[in-house]
Amino acid sequence: MSLPRLSALVLAASAALSAQVPALDPAGLAQILKSGTWTVIEFGGPTCIPCKKMQPILADLQQHYGKRAQIRNFYVTEHLKEAREHKIMAMPTQVIFDPSGREVGRHVGFWEKGEFQAALAQAGLK
Repeated sequence: MSLPRLSALVLAASAALSAQVPALDPAGLAQILKSGTWTVIEFGGPTCIPCKKMQPILADLQQHYGKRAQIRNFYVTEHLKEAREHKIMAMPTQVIFDPSGREVGRHVGFWEKGEFQAALAQAGLK
């Protein structure tokens, strides 16, 4: 393999690993759930290894769904009160909310992209 090709592969892998969706604070979480759009919140933490591994998947899903859905992080390690309110018991926990802000799906742990998309479709997000 040539050096330029290897360099390009390393850069692409690095970009994929650093892809991350924005994190919300408690006010942002409350606001996004009233936005009238499909919302996926990953309740996790910035140092949680499975949470970090989810970031490229979340970024890909955000790009795929575009304006049809908002996909965000919420760091439970920084906002314990809200974590309790949403009954978060482990990290990461991905919660799917419909446009009315009602929880319609939940998954705990690392979620493969295909399974994640199937759950979103089953919840009603096309």
